[in-house]
Amino acid sequence: MSVSESKSQISLGFLTVVDGGDTGCIGGYLVLNMGGRPLEFHCTAPVRANRAQQILYGQSLTPFIYGELIARALIDKAALKPSVVFADQQETLAVQGLTQLPVALLKTGVESPERQALLGFEVEGFSIGVARQFEAQVETLSRYMRRFVETIDLDEPFSRIREAVEEAQRGARAA
Repeated sequence: MSVSESKSQISLGFLTVVDGGDTGCIGGYLVLNMGGRPLEFHCTAPVRANRAQQILYGQSLTPFIYGELIARALIDKAALKPSVVFADQQETLAVQGLTQLPVALLKTGVESPERQALLGFEVEGFSIGVARQFEAQVETLSRYMRRFVETIDLDEPFSRIREAVEEAQRGARAA
């Protein structure tokens, strides 16, 4: 498959952050085709706030690290631009406004996404929250999700990312 063909196909992004405590937070970003096959993967080096940042940012520190630093770097670095990026952590949504891509909070079951400026809807047992600026794309996102759910559990890519990040950490420690 040529690069131009892979760029034109529908793809979905999945982004999560693994908090390693004292070692810092590591973000992982996986872009899949509609068959659930990986097209691209990136992870960050550990990001850790210093004491001054902890004091100055206060409660806004986690959204800053997860969204503005980690998620933005991963999305910007990726060659492929998926139709939507799914995140499984509310704090990651701080990247909205810093990227042109719709970023949706994906939650399993009936728990609804926190409604801080989010438009919530449900598809195939998943609760989704998107920024209101992407309201016009809700129907398209729902259609992609219904197609994707036919081939893979939407929670599963987040597990793949976490396992890949853990494997990368083990490899780094062994080196």
